[in-house]
Amino acid sequence: MSHLAPEKSGQKPTLGRQILQLIFKSNLLWFCLAWSLIILAWELGAWMEWLNPHILPPPSETIPYALSGNITIGFGQQKTGLFESSAVTLGRVGSGMLIGLLVSCCLAILITELSILRRLILPIVQTLAPIAPVAWIPFTIVVIGIGGPAAVFIVFMAVLGIMTLSLVAALDGIPPEYLKIAHNLGTSRSRMWWYIRLPAIIPDAMTAIRMSFFGAWMAVLAGEMAGLNSGLGYMIIMAQQMYNMKLVMIGILAIGFIGFAIDRLLLLINARLLRWAQ
Repeated sequence: MSHLAPEKSGQKPTLGRQILQLIFKSNLLWFCLAWSLIILAWELGAWMEWLNPHILPPPSETIPYALSGNITIGFGQQKTGLFESSAVTLGRVGSGMLIGLLVSCCLAILITELSILRRLILPIVQTLAPIAPVAWIPFTIVVIGIGGPAAVFIVFMAVLGIMTLSLVAALDGIPPEYLKIAHNLGTSRSRMWWYIRLPAIIPDAMTAIRMSFFGAWMAVLAGEMAGLNSGLGYMIIMAQQMYNMKLVMIGILAIGFIGFAIDRLLLLINARLLRWAQ
């Protein structure tokens, strides 16, 4: 774009050019533009009858319904709304991820410190990691039941294998000269972990946490759709059974936007943690 070409050396950009540069660098602007185009195409497709409005209600119907405050599904004690369902699902993901991360960190430390545990534990973790979280759903429902603990366990299993392997790989990838220099300076084992190993693996660990979150998010939603009696996944399945397609679409969009927001939050945390390296 010629109108956005850099100014000549020593020439101060004009106000208009500065505004254009800020606009084109704004991730929020591009996010809003992309979704505006999708909403426009969605609305146009329904209006031109390229899309079945009964199956895929247009934004002109879905958005007002989402803002009406009337988004509920179920009857009696099973009745739930969008915000309650979102809070339940987020609580399950947060609990399962926290437990999974703590156990993964402990396993990674043990595998790194003790060679015999590397030989015993690592093959088990490598075997568990490829198992899809949805494969644990039937076992979990039979053993634990269909309540919140079952969803937390599914999230835990979704996180455990991948996170442990990622942390072990990050620890093994630390340049050996860092550890050798610290050892020669008489650094204790605890200080070695706190000041050398853990800071060195922060970038890889945060990337692993982001990937684990996506796996956990999908796992808990699959579990809620497969038999758990609350949460966003349960709300979508109930809405589909009652043929409330507007609520189905709202639930799907809520899953996407909540996942996107949490991923941005993790990126922000990562940037703050890495500020020491800048």
